[in-house]
Amino acid sequence: MSLTKGKIETVLFYAKRELKYEEGTNNDTKFGKWYGLNKQPWCAMFVSWVFYKAGLSKKIAASNSKGFASCDAGLKWFAAKNKLVPIGQAQPGDIAFFQFDTDAQPDHVGIVVKNRRGHLYCIEGNTTPNRKGSQSNGGGVYRKKRPYSVVMAVARPIKEKHERKRYSQNQICIASLCSNCRKRLGSQS
Repeated sequence: MSLTKGKIETVLFYAKRELKYEEGTNNDTKFGKWYGLNKQPWCAMFVSWVFYKAGLSKKIAASNSKGFASCDAGLKWFAAKNKLVPIGQAQPGDIAFFQFDTDAQPDHVGIVVKNRRGHLYCIEGNTTPNRKGSQSNGGGVYRKKRPYSVVMAVARPIKEKHERKRYSQNQICIASLCSNCRKRLGSQS
């Protein structure tokens, strides 16, 4: 099955429909309740919920049939499935993993809406509407413009039929990481 334009539009439709959704006290959300892990950081559960609503849960089933609740588990699963693409090739419907600190773990995740001039435009859950406050545990669903420098990796849940080029897992893993993350990973070996 390929991710047709209709499937991408369906993913984006459900993501956009949740814009300006705000959590209750202590990360209380419909996404956490649906996933079964309420009152936890919920950016990954938001992404999983959107793909579930679009009928694509199987394509992001990193932790269970609903998807993933941990950015780290999601990124590792997509890497193992050879679903990472270079950041510059991100397209609508892809899943972007973000790195806001200095460790080697992804901090946040969102759904790509547009890739333009060194930035990914995404819809993200559990972030803030602006640059103030926590970008990875902020309390709502908002559109965000993120520079490539904070993008750790991009996953393409379903490759379209016309995408024939194959990369080795090592090539794609290194190519899909931002330069800062490549440096950090290199310094840990």
